[in-house]
Amino acid sequence: MALAASLVATSALAVGRAELTPSARQSIDKGLAYLAQTQRSNGSWPSSYGKTTGIVGSCALAFMSAGHTPNRGKYSRNVSKALNFLLEKSQPSGLVYESGMSGHPMYHHGLATLALAEAWGESWDSRMRDKLKRAIELIIRTQNAKGGWRYFPRVYDADISVTVMMLLALRAAKDAGMNVPKSVIDSGIEYIKNCSNPDGGFNYTGSGTSNFSRTGAGVLSLQVCGDYKAREVQKGIDYILKQKGKKISQWYYYGVYYSSQGVYQWGGQAWEEWYPFIRQDLINRQNSNRQKDGSWPRQYDQYSSAMAILVLAIPYRYLPIYQR
Repeated sequence: MALAASLVATSALAVGRAELTPSARQSIDKGLAYLAQTQRSNGSWPSSYGKTTGIVGSCALAFMSAGHTPNRGKYSRNVSKALNFLLEKSQPSGLVYESGMSGHPMYHHGLATLALAEAWGESWDSRMRDKLKRAIELIIRTQNAKGGWRYFPRVYDADISVTVMMLLALRAAKDAGMNVPKSVIDSGIEYIKNCSNPDGGFNYTGSGTSNFSRTGAGVLSLQVCGDYKAREVQKGIDYILKQKGKKISQWYYYGVYYSSQGVYQWGGQAWEEWYPFIRQDLINRQNSNRQKDGSWPRQYDQYSSAMAILVLAIPYRYLPIYQR
């Protein structure tokens, strides 16, 4: 059994290396160097969004997606600083967000909690465990009657963009050994399916038009909840593949992140068709950036670079939440 597992791992690594062309690896390396060089001493980044827990969490995930953890790798110190920043911003309620800051805290809470959950499996830091546990408990108790979540940590409304972040965080925490009630996951699945449209795409709040980014969020939500082959997933994958080559302007990095992870989970011909296209598109965008510092054109400051790295680094298969 050990030998068989070793052969499977070796095969997956070989496939990953084939997918990760030299230009893709170079792109990832330049992006990580940019994030490392611009990180502040307190673990955040010097921009309006760079000091939010959502962006710091995204950047921590980007480092970890390329194999850098709090305990190993060239950028281990950068990961540790980012995680410490998140822990310092954890409130007694469990919300991982700076007290008194305006905005939509649950977006940030979801990304920050996901980063802590992925790191918890590597560090086993008791301080991280306690704050992660409170963060997950906050997500569980703020789920609304329809099964979703919205901008603020209270029970009142839901949309697909916040809900996908909560479900990813819950799945990562469950994988790390935390208790997540099955009823919470089942309600989340029901909400996401109710956002599916007849054209295969997903809408924002249970009604409305489909678009690329929302469809990626819907597909990946169902997959991380364990419903990998649902009819809504298959139709959503078809919808995503039809967008290949079309101009995507609104929420590009958000949409590419969720859609690419969803297509990867689906695998097969869909992934073989999608990844080379999106890999080259991301490399082109990085190379065309006027900053010429390894970053991607700024969308919510460092968010675009973190999301681009997370997509390009999928073939590394390091982060548990994104593994098939």
